[in-house]
Amino acid sequence: MKVSQALSLFTHLIALIGFFTICVSGQVGVLGITIFLSSLFLSYINERYQKQYYLDQRFVTLLAFALLLYAFLSIVVFGKDAFSVILTFLIYTQVIKLLGRKDMRDYIQIFILSFFHFLAGTILTVDFSYGIAFVVYVSVALWAIIVLSMRKESMEASSNDDPQVVTPLFLSSTVIISFGIFAFTALMFVSIPRLKSGFLTSAFIRPEALKTGFSDEVKLGQVGEIKLDSSPVMRVKILNSDPESLPETIYWRCIALDHFDGTTWRASNRDYKMYKSDPEGVIRVKENGGRVLVQEIVTEPLDTDVIFAGSLPVGFKGIAGGRLAEFNDSYVLPVRLSYRLKYTAYSDLSSPSPRELREEKNKYPALIKRHYLQLPPMDERIGVLAREITKLDRNPYDQAVSVKRYLVTNMGYTRTLPPGTGEFPLEDFLFESKAGHCEYFATAMVVLLREVGIPARIVNGFVGGEWNEYGNFFLVRESNAHSWVEVYFPESGWVIFDPTPAGNDSIAADDSLFFIRSYLDYLKYKWSRYVVDFNQQDQVRLFDEFRSGWSWRKNNLENRVDRVTSLHKKWLVGFLLVALVGWTLYSRSDLKYLIGYRRKKPLEKASVIYKKGLSLLSKKGYPKAEYLTPKEFARDLTERGGVRFHTFVELTEKYLNLRFGGEAVKSKLKELEALLDRLRKEIK
Repeated sequence: MKVSQALSLFTHLIALIGFFTICVSGQVGVLGITIFLSSLFLSYINERYQKQYYLDQRFVTLLAFALLLYAFLSIVVFGKDAFSVILTFLIYTQVIKLLGRKDMRDYIQIFILSFFHFLAGTILTVDFSYGIAFVVYVSVALWAIIVLSMRKESMEASSNDDPQVVTPLFLSSTVIISFGIFAFTALMFVSIPRLKSGFLTSAFIRPEALKTGFSDEVKLGQVGEIKLDSSPVMRVKILNSDPESLPETIYWRCIALDHFDGTTWRASNRDYKMYKSDPEGVIRVKENGGRVLVQEIVTEPLDTDVIFAGSLPVGFKGIAGGRLAEFNDSYVLPVRLSYRLKYTAYSDLSSPSPRELREEKNKYPALIKRHYLQLPPMDERIGVLAREITKLDRNPYDQAVSVKRYLVTNMGYTRTLPPGTGEFPLEDFLFESKAGHCEYFATAMVVLLREVGIPARIVNGFVGGEWNEYGNFFLVRESNAHSWVEVYFPESGWVIFDPTPAGNDSIAADDSLFFIRSYLDYLKYKWSRYVVDFNQQDQVRLFDEFRSGWSWRKNNLENRVDRVTSLHKKWLVGFLLVALVGWTLYSRSDLKYLIGYRRKKPLEKASVIYKKGLSLLSKKGYPKAEYLTPKEFARDLTERGGVRFHTFVELTEKYLNLRFGGEAVKSKLKELEALLDRLRKEIK
């Protein structure tokens, strides 16, 4: 590929990649994408096939002025977000540059604009796709800068030569250089002192780009709508257990709701209790009652301040600020954050046996009865149904089991039920449609239990998840959203009951490309865990591991050296002497010159001979100034030393004829070597 063609190709590629980093953030609409890509395509066609579809220069100037005026008025007069306006300004400035005629200054401006796009992408997104774009951008930018420099030097020399220098060797060698840049970047990344949390989080994420999560108010049917989306919500890595030893169903708890008005659940009990981290950095919220599950949780950006944990949380670690608020056994951050969270959760998976629960009395505290027996005015048939279902049971546990059995047996699960069907959706579910989402089942069970005096509440969160065998974590998606029930027992506390029919509460995944999706999810997890969320603790742990590994290798090496030197001292001394003699010989300039000279091509040998001649003269006090051409330097020597430098003048003429005159290479090269030998003898 010729230099001019390569410059055009790499210029358009770098513009495309810079724009791509903005697109993956979702900040650019369909219209903006269409305009930019159309401009990019038209610009490349113009240069590749010598077309003339350019905008008139006066019109380009007018567009640039209008764009600048738009940015000024938007920020100063209309008070729009400065970052969004500047981003729009950068995108359409690039469009204007692409549609106009280009000289070397325009190419440089396109490079600079693409770099600003790339920086904007850094602010807007920390997605895995940005990491891929970073690698490609660095490689293409290196190609583009080198080719631009070649083209610029050619134009400054007033040369029409357009050599075909962009070869596979050129591309592969620059890719190798790129790896050196990546290695240096990685070293700087892990070496720069960290704050306590990762600093690649983004504060510019659009609200519509946030995952749904759950709030303190959920309407019947809302969870069913969330389940229709398969977007990732979080990745959960189990740190202290084999996944095969875990319970068959794991509930990722989000928020518990206690007040029901007939259509919507709310959290009325907002008596916050604050928890702070202990000296070990752990926020302990409950006593550990048995088997503890330790989870490392990495969330996507969520539109909620509630944090997740498996089953019954007993502690958290790695929470920014070291504080959590609690209500209804739900745990919330002091402020709502719009970026990814990474923290460790500790959960109690132990649960009392049915025998223990049957023996408990139904003597409930007044606070529990006030909050968890509340019911709105409802159809009398619901109370009749509750008493009919539980009439043969003698304790709250058996009553709860009977209600759950009734719902699982008599009701059907569906995701297509319109949310809020009818004026009284619960009555419709129990007596008319007898089909609904998981929150209909959970709501029905809570209401039926409250009708017979048993405190209960609904809990929203997620259930299960997709096991990733590459990264050994659960990928929890929006489609795993779920509602279940917690029933209160005076001695055991809140116990989970799930009345939704088993096997019907998730969206089936397409297994045709499952292994590809799993591996991509694994890469995204690694990107989030070890790049986006690389924090002070990770940095300290990395350096500790490096130091420990280095100490072990150093000690191991010293022990081996001691053994070798004790057994083979004579061989070692001999080897060192041979190495010293070899290095002394090689360090002689004449020998290095001879070894390097033999490996070079004929034209390169000519340059080596001439440079050797310059070196000989420089040692005798006649250095060549950089601003002098070879002919000017030879003429200067003649004026200063006369016939004394006649040999070097002849060497210079032969060198120039051989290097640039196209004369026969081999015969002239021998003459050049002979002249160098004569020069060496004459100036001694």
